[in-house]
Amino acid sequence: MEKGMTGGKRRKAKELYQELDAFFQPAQYEDLAANGLLADHTEWIEKVYTATFSGRQVIEKLREAEAENCLLFTHHPGAQHPEGLPAENFSDEDRAFMQKKGISHYSLHLPLDQVSPYSTGISLARALGIFPYHSFFEEGGAVMGLYCSTEWKTLADVRLETEKLMGHDCRLYTYSEERLQDGKIALIAGGAEGTEIYPMLREAGIRLLLTGVGNPKIDWFAPSHEAARQAGVSILAAGHYSTEQFALQAMCRFFLERGVDAVFLSEAPHLTDL
Repeated sequence: MEKGMTGGKRRKAKELYQELDAFFQPAQYEDLAANGLLADHTEWIEKVYTATFSGRQVIEKLREAEAENCLLFTHHPGAQHPEGLPAENFSDEDRAFMQKKGISHYSLHLPLDQVSPYSTGISLARALGIFPYHSFFEEGGAVMGLYCSTEWKTLADVRLETEKLMGHDCRLYTYSEERLQDGKIALIAGGAEGTEIYPMLREAGIRLLLTGVGNPKIDWFAPSHEAARQAGVSILAAGHYSTEQFALQAMCRFFLERGVDAVFLSEAPHLTDL
């Protein structure tokens, strides 16, 4: 079963789009991904489906649910794909299906990464049961990194608890001492390109960054490993999809509070980015 929240009623589509725009303000970010309303196919929203990506798995679940007169809300406007390659968008067949069934599409990338009650970082921290106390790392106008306080003592503790939450193996790149300083870790859901991150974390007494993408064979992330090694900060890679999914679960609450039922559509994660 997919995770969902019920108790709402249908909403006028235009009003719901306006509430999303007002809360997340997508126009203020410099983002390579498309943000905001991407397809408008219905006048009334009877239900919202949230998903991390916009791929074939999601379309098939919409078909199985016999979805119609609804909104698909995603974090990524394209499908899961190998890092470094272009994202695949919906096919002509997919778009025709969505139009026929009255399925609109609204997507938020950096605006959902920006620290908020529904952001990818806050939602990941909440799922892990840890406590953010400071934010860091800005991309395209979105601040998305978090310093967190935990009761964990070691790198192994963090890996074990993260794997329990994700339901799959994660990959630890050990460049620091095994013991955490004051139980502190940093997290950036999804992934982050920036070698300047690691000396900053070390100076703050943080010895571990929990993130999604960590594979040193990925061109854009490879320089981070040398920077982390030099700074003495370990990297725990838990998967792009896996670390971001909790924000889309949290967004079900956003929609229910605005009067419409919402269901999160899970996907099988691609783990080549670990």
